[in-house]
Amino acid sequence: MRSVMAASLMLMTVAAAAQWVEVDEKGKPAEGQWQKVALSTPHGRFLGWQTKMRPSNPHFLVRWFEPTREVVEVTFVVKAPMRGRRGLSFGFSFGAPTHWANEALRLALGGNGFVLHCDIPDGFTWRSRFGWFGVVPFRFEEWLKIRLVADPTIGAFRLWLNGQPTELLPFLSPVPKVSCVFLFNGEGNGIPVEVSEPQIRIGSLPNAPKSLRVTPIGHDRLQLRWQPSETPRVRTYRIYRRGQPVAEVSADTTEWSDASVKMGEAYGYYVTALADGEEALPSWSDAAMSVRPLPIAKRQSLHARYEVVVIGATPAGIAAAIAAARLGHRVALVERTTHIGGMMTGGLSATDRRYRQASGGLFAEFLRRIERFYTDAYGENSPQHRSCRDGYLFEPKVASLVFHQMLAETPNLHLYLRHELVSVIKGNASVAAILLHDRSRGLRWRMDGSVFIDATYEGDLAALAGVPYRIGREGRHEFGEEFAGEVFWDSRTRQITFGKPDGDKKVQAYNYRLTLTKRADNRRLIAAPPDYDPNRYAEIAERVKEGILWHPMEVVSLRALPRHKFDANNTPGPFPSTDFLGTNYDYPDADWHQREAISEAHRRYILGLLYFLQTDPRLPDEFRVAAQHWGLAADEFTESDNFPPQLYVREARRIVGAYVFTEHDARPVAEGKRAPVHEDSIAVAEYPIDSHATTPRNPKEPYLHEGFFYLPQITAPSCVPYRIMLPAGRRLDNLLVCGAVSATHIGFGTLRLEPVWMALGQAAGVAAHLALVSSPRPISVRSVPIDRLQRLLLRQGQVIAFFTDLPSPESEEFAAVQFFAVRGFFDTYEAQTREQLDKSTAQKMLHRFAELKRLPLPHAFGTANEAPTQGDIVRWLSALLNLSPEALRQRCGLSAFRPDEPVTRGQLCVWLYRLWWQN
Repeated sequence: MRSVMAASLMLMTVAAAAQWVEVDEKGKPAEGQWQKVALSTPHGRFLGWQTKMRPSNPHFLVRWFEPTREVVEVTFVVKAPMRGRRGLSFGFSFGAPTHWANEALRLALGGNGFVLHCDIPDGFTWRSRFGWFGVVPFRFEEWLKIRLVADPTIGAFRLWLNGQPTELLPFLSPVPKVSCVFLFNGEGNGIPVEVSEPQIRIGSLPNAPKSLRVTPIGHDRLQLRWQPSETPRVRTYRIYRRGQPVAEVSADTTEWSDASVKMGEAYGYYVTALADGEEALPSWSDAAMSVRPLPIAKRQSLHARYEVVVIGATPAGIAAAIAAARLGHRVALVERTTHIGGMMTGGLSATDRRYRQASGGLFAEFLRRIERFYTDAYGENSPQHRSCRDGYLFEPKVASLVFHQMLAETPNLHLYLRHELVSVIKGNASVAAILLHDRSRGLRWRMDGSVFIDATYEGDLAALAGVPYRIGREGRHEFGEEFAGEVFWDSRTRQITFGKPDGDKKVQAYNYRLTLTKRADNRRLIAAPPDYDPNRYAEIAERVKEGILWHPMEVVSLRALPRHKFDANNTPGPFPSTDFLGTNYDYPDADWHQREAISEAHRRYILGLLYFLQTDPRLPDEFRVAAQHWGLAADEFTESDNFPPQLYVREARRIVGAYVFTEHDARPVAEGKRAPVHEDSIAVAEYPIDSHATTPRNPKEPYLHEGFFYLPQITAPSCVPYRIMLPAGRRLDNLLVCGAVSATHIGFGTLRLEPVWMALGQAAGVAAHLALVSSPRPISVRSVPIDRLQRLLLRQGQVIAFFTDLPSPESEEFAAVQFFAVRGFFDTYEAQTREQLDKSTAQKMLHRFAELKRLPLPHAFGTANEAPTQGDIVRWLSALLNLSPEALRQRCGLSAFRPDEPVTRGQLCVWLYRLWWQN
């Protein structure tokens, strides 16, 4: 970087006389590709240049000026390329525009008819490359008037094309200053380019305000705070809400509160600076919503009683508590920390979901609320709304607000924060009570309950209650699982080889899911953690030297979130990443003092990794500079130093339950067929079976990752049985476990996703309700009627059987086809509810219905018609149920009976579903 900057300064000396300088890709003076011409355009006559786009050995045309943090504005006209041909590239740089780490921005006229913006793609990991993203369309072979305004203080720019502005866009590299405007004729194929000499203005517009933060104050007010513009002559700040100006304040004020907001609605804001009649670019926007206070319990005595007690305010715990409370029960939700939402508010912001058809119930409600937040705040089809991808991608602070809102709206629910579970008091085949340690007051006290739900990632309640559990991996032959035991994944070939078949106590790696950003005014740089050891990460420098790594963020795996933030996860490459391998084996059974020490070691490890990328002298200058462009999002996790409060415990204990979910439960029974169905299914798992590595890599074989696998090729959407939440045997009849469920390590690989855990939590809450209202005393979650449990879940929009063409939750078919799918009606994942029944399908469904109802067949179903008719079905069912056809039609709700019309698959399922609930 120092050598590049020296070359830049040398060129600036030349530029002082010549102003515009032609240089090659190494930044050295060159000539011959750019010729001065006079241009006559619809926008006027100009002096400019002519060149040809080149596929190799292109040249830059650069204009240098003193490095500045002031706003830089450039205007010019350019002839658009013909369709399918790449046109002129242009942008701003700090130093020579010969390395992307120096480039504030680079735009190009694309052959697809869009001005293109070079930036990091939405998904970025090892071996990724930059992408080109459409900003605004243009007309081919017409003269375009370009105005480009860049503000280094916020790392943002805006483009005006023929007078029409684009949205605010981020710098490719958030350089601290700008010192160069460039034009570039590379990445093309010989077409001529004509461009006027760009006119440059520096400092004519004020810098924007920085670091806008919007936070709720109570339930009826939002507070805005920002950092001032760096332009001294600013006199006023103008505040915009949902795109409209709502207030102005003097420049000596950097905060404002909005009392004209509605509780539960999200509002987006930005602020501009005004100076000498000129308005700055807008600040980066932010949004929040006012919500009711959390339902924090006000405890007076050392004893309390609830109908349902949920341990762990994870997404599963929140779903369980809300589900039971909405059904009228008094519920306690107990959390050891002040953090609610587990990983979904703790950095895991890019939802792991392979098929969106599996999303239902409270998880789908969460998604709808997330999407509504971005729509209300910023507008439908705004950049923020588009980037939330229907609610599947979100900022951690927005997820926290949504969970806060859901809890605050729920009656009968009491939240206990900073309460640690310390012991269990057992009764006769039940948990009678628990002892809690109030960490704020230093007191221990007792909580009784009728039904207890363990929603912790670690399975702590189950373990204290004496439920047997597994830690680590099963052997290959214990359950006949192909991928059990020791496995090695090669990150070059993506192939798996098998090692020893034995099981062990190794646990897949943990990490923290950081929320990173390269936004200049929202980026917190990384400091060296205590006990920092750069040699722990030295392998990265070797990979860079070998050319295996070109970008520092290849070392992590990035997924773009709204507002230019990124969810950072582990990358399984031949180098250290964010998983701290082999250091978590003791975590599942450890006490909280030991767990916090393990968590702190993980924290220091991952901060050390980022610090190494930014500072280690063994790395090239440009590599370190590029790493310094990234930091922790300064508006996230503000109560924990912008670092996630939740360690990503991917797997800990797994109870031994009434059913053990294995690899076989998530594999199709035959090619093109479903995975095995379970009549007690209460959720769907569809993400590919996977595991992070379990063993530190061998430096001599850096590409091999022991324990890592990702198996989309064998995984099919599966039915998750209720029994995996029930402890084995008859030990405890009032305990449900919806986090550390009963599964092998391989089977757990498709269950351990937050959407699945939320579905299991919702099922646990509804099962607790049924145990309280329908089971004989003593209360038993084992005697819950499964069909009634499924009926309630389906009414709540839960998905219990996967279909690629699942009907809308508002339709009766939604419940009917799923209810019978888990009972064997469908061999494949296609419901085809509008398709006419054929004879064999009708016979299969009707005979299976009779079997489920334990009724003898009157005769085999048959028909003389080419396709079964409504009359055929009614006659057979009348004989099966010993009813008259009229009575049968009444029970089926067939008000518009047409005996000669064919029957669809959906119709038959609905009729049978109605009959199922008839006494």
